[in-house]
Amino acid sequence: MEFKSDSELIELRDRYGLSSARKGYEEYKGYALPDNFSEFQKEIEDLEVYDDDVWVTSFPKSGTTWMQELVWCVTNDLDFEAAKVDLDERFPFIEFCTFVGMDDPNDAVPYIRRSVEFLKSRPRPRFVKTHLPWELMPKQIRTFEKRPKIIHVARNPKDVCVSYYHHARFLENYSGDFNLFVQLFLRNKANYAPFFNNILSYWSRRSEPNIIFLKYEDMKKDLRSVLLLVTKFLGYELSEDQVKTLLHHLSFEVMRHNKATDHSNLAAFLKSKGLLFNPDGEFMRTGTSGSFKSEMSPAMIEYFNRWTEENLAGTGLEL
Repeated sequence: MEFKSDSELIELRDRYGLSSARKGYEEYKGYALPDNFSEFQKEIEDLEVYDDDVWVTSFPKSGTTWMQELVWCVTNDLDFEAAKVDLDERFPFIEFCTFVGMDDPNDAVPYIRRSVEFLKSRPRPRFVKTHLPWELMPKQIRTFEKRPKIIHVARNPKDVCVSYYHHARFLENYSGDFNLFVQLFLRNKANYAPFFNNILSYWSRRSEPNIIFLKYEDMKKDLRSVLLLVTKFLGYELSEDQVKTLLHHLSFEVMRHNKATDHSNLAAFLKSKGLLFNPDGEFMRTGTSGSFKSEMSPAMIEYFNRWTEENLAGTGLEL
C-alpha cells in the first residue's frame, strides 16, 4: 500500500470530515478526537462514578450496540416494553456531545447534545457507553477508587475499518472515499485511533475483577455462551426460556429493525440539521464477520494482517 504523508492525511480528513458540528480534530493523550472534546474532558475526568454503574467500552463498530442491548435487557428483567425507549437514552453515550457540537443550546435531544449532563441525571444503576481508551476514562475508574462493571468488546480491525467507513459516511458527514478512510485508520487519524492502543488499554487490565474482555467474533459464533458469561459477570441468572427469548431479541434481523437500537432517531436529528451526508445509509448493515473480503483489495488485507501481527506481538491477544 502507498500512503499519503501525515500532513496530507490531516488536510484531507479536514476537507472530507468536518462540518458545522465538527470543526477540527486534536490529540488527547495520544488519541484523535474532535477538538471540542477539550470542553468536556475535565467533566468526564472528574465524573462521580458508582460501583453499581455498568460500562460498555469498545472501539467504534465492534459490536457496542449489540452488547448494550444484551446488558440492559439482562439487568432489567427482560422488560421489552421499557426497551422500546431509544437505547441512547437508556444507555447514554457519555462523549456523544463532543461529536454533535452544534451551537444552539436549546436542541431537545439531551442525551445527544448534553450527554455528560444527561448521564449525571440518570437513576442508578446507570448504564454507560464509551469508545474512550482507558487513559481518558474518569479518574475514579482509572485509579480503581470505584469499580463499576466494565465490559469491553473488541473486533477484527479489518471488519472494524470497513464498518466504520460506512458508519462515518452515514452519521459523521464523511464524504471521502474508502481508500482515504483506510489510510486515516491505519495512520491513527480516525476518531479514537490508534486502534490497537485503544483496545490494548483494556486488554492489559482484563484480570481486574470488574473488567471482562470479549470479542465480537465470539458473539457471532456462540451468542448463547457469551450471554451466559455476561449474565454471570453481572451477577444475574436467566431461566432457559428467558435465554431463548433474549437470544431472539438480540438476533441481527430483530435488532436491525428495532427502532430503539437502529439509531434512526439520531439519523433524523442529524438530517434536520443538514448533517446527514448519506441519508440512505444504515447503522446495521450486514452483521457479519469477514465482510472486509468484499471491500478490501488483497494488498490492503495483506497490509492489515502484518500491521495486526506487529501490534499484537507479545500481548496474547488474537483478533
